[in-house]
Amino acid sequence: MKKDDLFGLHKEVLEIRDRHPQISFDNAFVSWFLRAFIVDNEDVAVEALKGGPSDKGVDAIYLDHDARTVFVLQGKYRVSSKPSAEKRSDVIALADLGYSLLSQERSGFHALLQDAEVTVKNVLEKARNLIIKRNYRLVLQFVTTGKVSDELRGEAINRFDYLSNASFQVFSRDDLVRLMQDYIEGASPPVPTISLQIHGEQLFNRFDQKTGISSWVFTMSGQDLGKLYNDIGDRLFARNIRGFLGNTDINLGMSHTLKNEPEYFWYFNNGVTIICDEARQITERGRKNLRVTNGQIINGQQTTRILSLRGDSDSTVLVKVIVVPRNLGSAHDHYGHLVGQIVSATNWQNAISQSDLKSNDVEQVRLERDLRKIGYQYLRKRQTKTEARRIAGNRYRYIIKKETLAQYIGACLLDPYEVRLGKDRLFEDDVYSTIFNGRPATEYITFYWLGDFASYISRGDIRRSYAKWLVLNFLWNQIGNPLQKITFRENFRYSYERYYKFSHEFKPLRSSIEAMFKAAMLFYRLNKNVKGGIFDESTFFKHKSLHYKFEKFWKSSKNPKRDVVSKRLKKFIKNMQGINTH
Repeated sequence: MKKDDLFGLHKEVLEIRDRHPQISFDNAFVSWFLRAFIVDNEDVAVEALKGGPSDKGVDAIYLDHDARTVFVLQGKYRVSSKPSAEKRSDVIALADLGYSLLSQERSGFHALLQDAEVTVKNVLEKARNLIIKRNYRLVLQFVTTGKVSDELRGEAINRFDYLSNASFQVFSRDDLVRLMQDYIEGASPPVPTISLQIHGEQLFNRFDQKTGISSWVFTMSGQDLGKLYNDIGDRLFARNIRGFLGNTDINLGMSHTLKNEPEYFWYFNNGVTIICDEARQITERGRKNLRVTNGQIINGQQTTRILSLRGDSDSTVLVKVIVVPRNLGSAHDHYGHLVGQIVSATNWQNAISQSDLKSNDVEQVRLERDLRKIGYQYLRKRQTKTEARRIAGNRYRYIIKKETLAQYIGACLLDPYEVRLGKDRLFEDDVYSTIFNGRPATEYITFYWLGDFASYISRGDIRRSYAKWLVLNFLWNQIGNPLQKITFRENFRYSYERYYKFSHEFKPLRSSIEAMFKAAMLFYRLNKNVKGGIFDESTFFKHKSLHYKFEKFWKSSKNPKRDVVSKRLKKFIKNMQGINTH
C-alpha cells in the first residue's frame, strides 16, 4: 500500500453512506473508524454518532461495557490527497473535554453542557458517571485523513500520559494507512493499550540493531493473563491462525496441571508470544509493568483461554513480547510477511494444517467481511462449533467453513482428483490462488450452494460420496457459465436460501444431478476392470484426469442420460431466470 493511498478507506466510507444516506460523509467516516477498530458492528457504530450542531466537538461516543471503556471521538474527513495540517484548537478542545469528564469537580462539566444538544448532553452525563463512579477508562481519539504535526500530537498525548485511567490517541493520515493494513489483514478492532504486570524481578530486554525489533521476556501470573482475555475478548487473538480448540488432549493436559500442580505450569507450558507496535516498561503503584500498544497474542491462545476459565489459578506463565517496527510504504508487505512467519513458527504445540496457515490471508479476511454483509458467518479459523456459535450469536442465518467452500470450488474448477487428496491440499500455494481468487462474495456463494445441493443428493450412499466431486465438476461444466452471470447467481442464491418456497423450480436440477450420479456409477462399472484385478469405487474415483474420460463417456452412445439431462438443465436455467427477488 502506498503512503498516501486511502482508496480503500474512501470506498468503505462511500458504502456506509449508501447504506445510511441520512448521515453525512464526515459521520460515515467516523462510523467506519468505529466499526473497523472499536465495535465491529456497523449498526452500533452508526448509533454511537453524535456529530452535529452543539455537539461540543463530540462526533461519537461509544460505551464499551465489556472493556469498561468510554470512547470519545472527533473526526475530520479530508478527501484531498494533500490535506493541510489540523488546527491546534480542534485537537486541544477534545483534550479539554476529556479533563471535564475525568474531573471530580462538577461545575466545569455543567458549564460545558449548558448549550449542548440534548442527546450529546445525556450521553456525556452517562459517560462521566461510568468514569467517576464505576472506574471506566477514558479513551479520547482524534481521527483525521489530514495531518497532525508531531508537536501537537505530542502535546495532546502527553497531557494524559501520566494517568492510568485515560489516554489520548491521534490518528492522522499516515496512521490510517497503517490501520487500513490491519483492517485488510483482519487485525481489527485493535486491542487497546494494556499493562502486563511483571511477576517477580526477572526481565530480559533485547534490541536487534539489524531488524529494529525489540523483545521482552518475563513471567506473568496465570491469573493476570487469564483476566486479560476476560477484559478484552476475542480481538486479543485476531492475528492468531486458529480459534479456541476446546477439549483437545493438550488443553485437557493444561487444565489438569492447573488443577493439580499449578506450581509446575511454568515448566510444562510453552508460554505466550505477543506482538505489538510499542512496549515500554513503567512502574505503577510500586509494581513493574510493560505497557503494550496494539498487542496481539499470536501464540498461546489455548493457554490464555484455559487460564481465563480458572481465574483462581496460582500458576505463572512465560511471556515473550515482540515489538515489530511498522514503517510506512513497502514495509507493510514485509511486516505482514514477518508477522505471519512468527505466527506459524511459534504455533506448533497443537498441530498446524495448511488450512490454518491461510486463515489470516487477506482474501480470507475480505471474504469473511463481505459474506457477513449478506448474512453469512464464514469460519476462516479452525475452532469448536460451540466457539463459533458463541462468537456469532444469532446474527447469521448460514455458516460456511472455508474448508468446505474450498472443496466445492476445487471440485468445480480443478481436477476432482485434487479434492480427493484431502482438504489441506486445496490450501497449498499452487491451487489456493485458483480457488480463492478475489471473486465477488456472491459468486463464492454460488459454488457453495451448488456443492451443498450435490452433497445433499449424495448422502446415504457411500458410492455416491466417492463420485461426488466428479459429478460436481461435470455439473459446473454444464451450467457454470450462466451461474456466473450476476442476475442468475443472485436469483440462484435467493431461491436456494428459500428452498422450501422454490423447491419446484429446483426439481429439474435435482433430477439432473440424480441422473449424473447414475451415469457415474455406470461409468465405473464399465471401467472398473483392470489387468490384475478390479478397482473399488473409492480407488476408481481417485484417479487423475478422470473428468476428461467421464465427459467423453457422457457424449457416447453408452450413456442413456445425456439428452434428458440436457433438457432438464435448460428447464432449470429458465426457472432461475424467472425468479422474482422483489
